[in-house]
Amino acid sequence: MIKNIILFLCLIGVVLHANEQPKPKKLTYEVSASLLKGLDSDAIVLGSGEKILYVFIDPLCPHSRKFVTMVSKNPVMLSKYQYRFLLYSIPRLKSTDVVSAIYVSKNPIESLLQVMIDKNIVHDKGNEKTKAKAARIVDVGETIGVSKRPYIFIKK
Repeated sequence: MIKNIILFLCLIGVVLHANEQPKPKKLTYEVSASLLKGLDSDAIVLGSGEKILYVFIDPLCPHSRKFVTMVSKNPVMLSKYQYRFLLYSIPRLKSTDVVSAIYVSKNPIESLLQVMIDKNIVHDKGNEKTKAKAARIVDVGETIGVSKRPYIFIKK
């Protein structure tokens, strides 16, 4: 009887904690800012303001699309902020080839806006350079704990 109770309690414990994911370590602002600074050459920049915002987006994510549409059509926001877009695919949206197509294009910001606002979706397998760029963004995104899109980090 006591063995059954102990076994039952152990099973309840396993079931309750089976889906718990380890929580990522919280990085300091300075460490996160330093990691993001390292991605400056990989970012697609929109706006000319003094305040810098790093924004992780997926070109096929509806929330990212709303954000980019709002920002790109607001001259006040474009003059006040500089948006550094980092294309970070959401696996379930299967946007890797779209991200590659944007980075491979002659004018990435124009391609980004066409995909996100006009919904003119393009695909490209990319090359080693675009794959390396995407990998750097994924590494930083995972390190700082990006779990949603858009994910906005405001530089002080």
